[in-house]
Amino acid sequence: MNNLLAIYRARWLLLRAQIHRHWAPLTLREKRLVAGTALMLGGVLIWLLLVQPPLKKIEHWQTETPKLRGQAEALDLLLREVATAPIGQNVERSLQQSLDGNGLLGHYQLQAIGTAWQLTFEDAPADAVISWLLIHPVQFSLEVVEARLQRADAAKVDDTAGTLSGTVRMDQAQGAKEAS
Repeated sequence: MNNLLAIYRARWLLLRAQIHRHWAPLTLREKRLVAGTALMLGGVLIWLLLVQPPLKKIEHWQTETPKLRGQAEALDLLLREVATAPIGQNVERSLQQSLDGNGLLGHYQLQAIGTAWQLTFEDAPADAVISWLLIHPVQFSLEVVEARLQRADAAKVDDTAGTLSGTVRMDQAQGAKEAS
């Protein structure tokens, strides 16, 4: 360690001596010009390396922050809509509206069994049933636990999807808040 320190000290003394040899013969005017140039170069380097990058980041985030706030508000609104699943009788009404809206009006019976729901289909259009089961139960914090569906009649030439009959049981999704 001591040797390493001695080596660096020797290099420093050598460098200092070289600088002094070049500096000493300069006139006062030349010394002032070299010192001013060094100060100006130092100022430019400080500006480019230490001041300008943080200013650019501040400017960038000043333009991005309003965009991000707008996106956050839109996301909060969307999450509030999803999180406020209807409770009690409203769930039943909302489920019925959802089923009716998917073209299943008159093809189902909905029964509440505790916190679970039993949905019985009779001659319901298969594509509408499958579409509804894939998308809508999640909106009501429900998950399909059991589905016993079968093709209702022989396939008709004009109806490639066919019709389904059977029961579907849906329970409250795990992690969802219980309806009070």
